[in-house]
Amino acid sequence: MLRSPNQAMITIKVPCSSANIGPGFDVIGLALSLWLEVEVTLGDEAAKSAPHNCRITYEGQGEADVDLQPDRNLITQTALYVLRCHQKRSFPEPTHVHIRNPIPLGRGLGSSGAAVVAGVSLGNEVGKLDLSKNRILDFCLMIERHPDNVAAALYGGFVGSYLKELDPEDMKRKEVPLAEVLPAPQGGDDTGLTPPLPPIDIGKHIRFPWASEIKCIAVIPDFEVATAKARSVLPTSYAKADVIYNLQRVALLTTALGQTPPNAELIYDGMQDKVHQPYRKQLIPGLTEILRSVTPQSHPGLLGLCLSGAGPTLLALATSNFDHIATYLMDQFSKENIKCRWELLEPAYDGLTVTSSDQSQHAAMTYADAGVSIDSGNELVQSIKAAVASTRRPGADAEIGGFGGALDLTAAGYTEPPILIQAIDGVGTKLKVAFAMDDFSTVGIDLVAMNVNDLIVQGAEPLTFMDYYACSKLNVPDAVRFVEGVAEGCKQAGCALVGGETAEMPGMYQGKEFDAGGAATGALKKGRTLLPDKAAMREGDCLIGLASNGAHSNGYSLIRKIVERAGLAYTDKAPWDSSTTVGKSLLTPTRIYVKPLLPAIEQDLILGMAHITGGGLEDNIPRMLPKHLAADVDVSTWSVPPVLRWVKGAGNVSSREFARTWNTGLGMVLVATAGNADELMKALNDAGEKAVRIGKLVENQGEGVVLHNTETWEKAS
Repeated sequence: MLRSPNQAMITIKVPCSSANIGPGFDVIGLALSLWLEVEVTLGDEAAKSAPHNCRITYEGQGEADVDLQPDRNLITQTALYVLRCHQKRSFPEPTHVHIRNPIPLGRGLGSSGAAVVAGVSLGNEVGKLDLSKNRILDFCLMIERHPDNVAAALYGGFVGSYLKELDPEDMKRKEVPLAEVLPAPQGGDDTGLTPPLPPIDIGKHIRFPWASEIKCIAVIPDFEVATAKARSVLPTSYAKADVIYNLQRVALLTTALGQTPPNAELIYDGMQDKVHQPYRKQLIPGLTEILRSVTPQSHPGLLGLCLSGAGPTLLALATSNFDHIATYLMDQFSKENIKCRWELLEPAYDGLTVTSSDQSQHAAMTYADAGVSIDSGNELVQSIKAAVASTRRPGADAEIGGFGGALDLTAAGYTEPPILIQAIDGVGTKLKVAFAMDDFSTVGIDLVAMNVNDLIVQGAEPLTFMDYYACSKLNVPDAVRFVEGVAEGCKQAGCALVGGETAEMPGMYQGKEFDAGGAATGALKKGRTLLPDKAAMREGDCLIGLASNGAHSNGYSLIRKIVERAGLAYTDKAPWDSSTTVGKSLLTPTRIYVKPLLPAIEQDLILGMAHITGGGLEDNIPRMLPKHLAADVDVSTWSVPPVLRWVKGAGNVSSREFARTWNTGLGMVLVATAGNADELMKALNDAGEKAVRIGKLVENQGEGVVLHNTETWEKAS
């Protein structure tokens, strides 16, 4: 589209949506990856003589039937309502509205909801009204009074919502457009009066998690069901038992659809409905038989099936076998002489997006124009305050929102100046597994563990932690899950989360990916020995190992290569543990050893410790030893976790490489005198650790670590 130098262009994109998911009639909706696009050109010469200063062109679904009159087209009619609420009778300047619509009309995929959201956004943009998204929702709900589809289209993702009671007198006003009587919208008349403004916060919403492996098969029949007709077949009251039936299922379904791996039985049963689908079967030939004939048992990969919105589109949730499921459903419709097509869709997490391009050199720009949302950052801070506050400890109140985190050492128990010890680390490519699984609930624990375990090996008590979260576009629910994991790790370590940094850097990362780092501060009381105490170590001192619970946070670049070469998806059942998936097992968080070790340090039972991270046994154990001593280790004395046995075998990894890549089953290795070894092991085992004697210190003959019986690793793998 060519523009003159004085024209400005705005692009509004709104996803389609599927409302009434299973039993969630008028309650839950899902934004899907099919987008209505409205391209707006301000200062359009050809629009100067057009009604209401607006010229409409259209391409896409239902092209022959779409009204191009500004006061009859739902998008521009809605925009005019918003403008008139703000004393603007028509479009403020000549405007060309070009609509690209791939969303089928009257098929239950939220075409009217998308149009209403686009219309309110259009009025907001051309009128320069600066409405927030929450205020945009208020206007949408005056027009489309069923919040499930407009909330999903506006905010994106899997959304639950409700609508407060509206004033019946306002609802009768002719100035308010009515979307639910499509295909011909009513209302929106210009009476010369100011239309009723929607009350503030008339709708509320929350976004639920959605398991990344769940895709949506939309089977779209070649006929329409008008919104008004679909509403007319519903009863005015329902049996109590039917309402309870739906409430019981929707209470579980919103959680079940966010769990990994998805539970097919729970989701399939949870998507049954007695409130709207049974009444609409008369509008959709063969619906009852089709719904009964498709189950997770008959079609592996299927999770659940329901009408999308008011229908006639069927929405099948599945993790695999998409072609097979779609073909079967279309074949069933063909028995009723109904032609269909199908689309494989995914959740659209962005919701409404607006971008602008102004060729005027003097156009005002905002930080949001560059892709950085200050509002999202503020929303995140509010969302994580409770989790952060739960980590408070003496000396640190764990309140965020200031310019830095404070620590009162005296209140923390350090009456004399201590030695402060600091650590900094990240999670590494384990994050790639979290992205694949869309599960960020545990990697925050990993981040804390990698830091506080490095403090404890020096004898320091972790006191505070700070995190750094960098992304291209801040996804608040994802960031909240991550920070909640950080808070959990801090509680396990006994340190306070006193602050953090969230950096939104457009173009630096792809999609939902982010990177994270953290820094911990610990203290060693005056007079205590900084570990390792190399001067006190002697030949014959005992080596004690503490069990790991998997790969912890190291070696994931190689693990991912091995998983890929084995032809496994992260959602597949784990070959080493049939009770879980590959991804869920690999996301097991790093063990935090702080609380069991602190009492042993206080009792002077430990001479040195090595946190077994990148570099494995071979690189980390020598870091705690004097140059004249080496570790003589019998690898047959501890168990290798099943996941590590599997990656060693599947990757044909040599024992030498195994010992310098992963922890091999030991998260910590300790040095104690022969006289203290038994007491130390008892104390650690009583505290819940699995402590085993793995060897002793010997004279260094050229290698810092000597491993015996590595053939047991070969047998195990």
